[in-house]
Amino acid sequence: MHDTMNNKSVAEKTSADDKSIGFEYQYYYFLDRLLNLKSGQTVGLEVEDDVHVEMDADLLLLFQLKHTVRKVVGGQPVALPELDVDFWKTIYNWSSLISDDALGRGQEHAQLAFVRKTEFHLVTNKSESKGNNFLALLGRLQIGDLDFGSVKATAIALSKKTSDAKIKSYIEKLLGLRDSVGEQFLRRVFVLHSLEDIVGRVKVSIRDKFVDAHRVDEVFERLDSNVRQDNFISIKAGKPVLVSYEQFMKKYRNVFVDARSKSLPAPKFTPALPDQIFSQIFIKRLIEINAIAPSDTESAVDYTLLKLRIARYLEVWVQSGDLISDEVSGLHEDVILRWKNEFKLAFKNCMSDQEVISEAIEILRQFRKERFTVGPSTLDTGLSNGELYLLSDQKKIGWHRDWESM
Repeated sequence: MHDTMNNKSVAEKTSADDKSIGFEYQYYYFLDRLLNLKSGQTVGLEVEDDVHVEMDADLLLLFQLKHTVRKVVGGQPVALPELDVDFWKTIYNWSSLISDDALGRGQEHAQLAFVRKTEFHLVTNKSESKGNNFLALLGRLQIGDLDFGSVKATAIALSKKTSDAKIKSYIEKLLGLRDSVGEQFLRRVFVLHSLEDIVGRVKVSIRDKFVDAHRVDEVFERLDSNVRQDNFISIKAGKPVLVSYEQFMKKYRNVFVDARSKSLPAPKFTPALPDQIFSQIFIKRLIEINAIAPSDTESAVDYTLLKLRIARYLEVWVQSGDLISDEVSGLHEDVILRWKNEFKLAFKNCMSDQEVISEAIEILRQFRKERFTVGPSTLDTGLSNGELYLLSDQKKIGWHRDWESM
């Protein structure tokens, strides 16, 4: 069987990479705009444009996102030249949108009304080209330093200069607009170059929401996951991806509330189980009171994961500064003291081994219901149980009356 990917040309592979990353680039820009919404505003993904923001009834921002994987020798993305196909295709798309008769914009007055309440933004990771004279002229037009006729003349010259039929047709679409419309349009065309680290931009926006720096990644992962899921649900249901500021606050507010609260974050946890599950001390302590059968591997693994999780979490929380070491020591000391208070009096009336085991099981059952506190947070039941197993594994607590000598 032939490897079709290997048989693809460099151009085909580059195009495939561009499309794949382009979708992600567009999505993350949408996410960034979502994070920067203000009351009364709405952001859309692939509705009015790649991304759009309805600022209010009188202002619509349209965004076209263009990402390239092509690099120059130094490793930076290629520049945006004067006859860049992405730029002129974007101008073509917007020119078509402005003059779309199906949207009631077949006449000049309707086109002007639309353009005057719209801004057109091209966002790209391509770097700025000093040789892009057309963009320089646009800048001068927008500050009143140049008349529209000079810009139009340059566009005509570029149309004659290019040998690329597509680019020529894109420029001709712009030139086909009435001068009054074309001038107002180009006065509202803006290009943002060199936006390479779009994920970093999103994280800065998260940080600006008063999220502590060490919790930004946590918020990013939760928000990214939930927004992607909600987008998928909307698209699958045939609904446009449109999110208002009010909807955003309602649906995702708790992601930020949790991050700003004093509750401890949940670190990433990739457990490495010991080779001999039943050789662990805390498992032996449980077997001694028949709380687990020597053949119950499933339960032994579950309990081991709880022990490993709390051990890892405590380590990460101290390393990240969420806790200090004496708070962790305080947790252990508190749990041990509470255990001692129960354990010392538990076996006073036990006359047989079975009574000892029954009492030990009762102590374990009661302690498994407890939720312990460390620093500013109350641990959930799983982590609290893990704390019990961790201390037992360290020979600091046990369940059977004679656990220390067994």
